[in-house]
Amino acid sequence: MAVPALLAPAGNLEAVSAAIDAGADAVYVGLKGWSRGGARRELNWDELAAAQREVASAGRRLQVALNTIPKPQERAQLFERVPALLDLGIDEVIVNDIGILAALRQRFPDLRLTASIGCGAQTVADAAFFRDLGAHAVVLPGTVSPTEMREIRTVRGISVEIMVHMVEEFVLLGKCSMPSYVHLKPSLLPAVFPSDADTPEGALRGMRQTGSMKRGGVGVCFKICQQPWELFADGRRVDTRLFPSRQISRIAEVKAYAEAGVDVLKLQGRSLPVDLLASLVRRYREAIDARTSLVAEEARSAVLPSAWAVVGR
Repeated sequence: MAVPALLAPAGNLEAVSAAIDAGADAVYVGLKGWSRGGARRELNWDELAAAQREVASAGRRLQVALNTIPKPQERAQLFERVPALLDLGIDEVIVNDIGILAALRQRFPDLRLTASIGCGAQTVADAAFFRDLGAHAVVLPGTVSPTEMREIRTVRGISVEIMVHMVEEFVLLGKCSMPSYVHLKPSLLPAVFPSDADTPEGALRGMRQTGSMKRGGVGVCFKICQQPWELFADGRRVDTRLFPSRQISRIAEVKAYAEAGVDVLKLQGRSLPVDLLASLVRRYREAIDARTSLVAEEARSAVLPSAWAVVGR
């Protein structure tokens, strides 16, 4: 039985170090301006370079989330800057736009491409589709069971990752199109790369909408759905509700996923504080190393503390 790799999130440099120390085989981060995680959980260019040095020195791998759906002019800027990532030694990126995925595969054959969980893959046909499109890996949600994963893993030529620690939302992750998802406050497109400030293009980067990736923005989520919604009847407020969401932590199925042939166990949670992230990664590291199924009397140990609930991506 192959041992799946553990892929941990990091929202800052301190979290990168903590994830490595806790036993992550690889770490994924967001690049400022190009990640759905939001500005507070992204790395600027200097931080990204520092993260790559640290991860490489530890013999681990760094993945960079470029998982927005940018406008056409932003798309051109993204393609122009990918060589700088390769120059840093970063050759693994996570993307959420199938057009960008196909274009990146054609232009940069040395780039390893992962189809983000936001791409919505959940079946054998989905895995085959993204393989044929040019993806080297695809991320599936933790709602996909080990039994289903065994069938999906029959698709050859693509690595399969499972998001074993995540929040299941009431919409397909990454595909929300609620009108109120848009935050109508345009912001300046950040100068992510050092050379941007020295060029006319860098000085005139333009404005972008920081709302839904479905509505012309880069996809920063303001978690509108997780705010209380008021219910009215005949003009009178009768209740306050939250849309359903569920924390999924499938640590009890680590062995089953390994037996099903999963290549990577991925954790969501770039928003987690460093100490909680380290504990979460360590817990999954121990489960992977043990690779034993938890029996009924051990069920309580498989329920992770509520503090580890993912607040954001």
